[in-house]
Amino acid sequence: MILSLIFYIFMSVGTCFADGGTFSDIFQSYQQTKESIVVKVISADTIVLEDGRHIKMIGIESFGPPPRILLKYDKNGKIIEEPIEPTIPLEDQAVYFAADLLENKKVKLEYDVDALDEHHQRQAYIFLPNGKLANAELLREGFVRLKIRPPNLKYAQDLRNAYQEARTQQRGFLSN
Repeated sequence: MILSLIFYIFMSVGTCFADGGTFSDIFQSYQQTKESIVVKVISADTIVLEDGRHIKMIGIESFGPPPRILLKYDKNGKIIEEPIEPTIPLEDQAVYFAADLLENKKVKLEYDVDALDEHHQRQAYIFLPNGKLANAELLREGFVRLKIRPPNLKYAQDLRNAYQEARTQQRGFLSN
């Protein structure tokens, strides 16, 4: 246990201080579970906690930000107004669903083997107040893609099952 803590500290110091963190941040993130309130959903797979930390959800990846609306101009430089589409893009629906599911809720964060992803973002499994895994709920609705990366495999089968359900039911981005 002591050896793994020392290794974790050694591997995390650079990333922690690059994020403006302190030694207490390292010890807090070493804990396997922690509760916090979600104050904002940035994308369908990334949240902001009350202490300002950004957390990426393990095992899922958003399909990207909503598409930008490009303005068109006529030969005189005036904006050509396009008719407004009555449908909401799936990217927006994914963020709205994630916000409704997570914002202003006290969630439990559970870390796996790697607390940081390949881009040095903190990552965790997010459990809702009712005990459901938010990562799997987003997959189940088809709003994110499955992205399981070893060694974080603790809930891999739950995530695969949720993805298969969305695929079978053709929900979200998995619809025709």
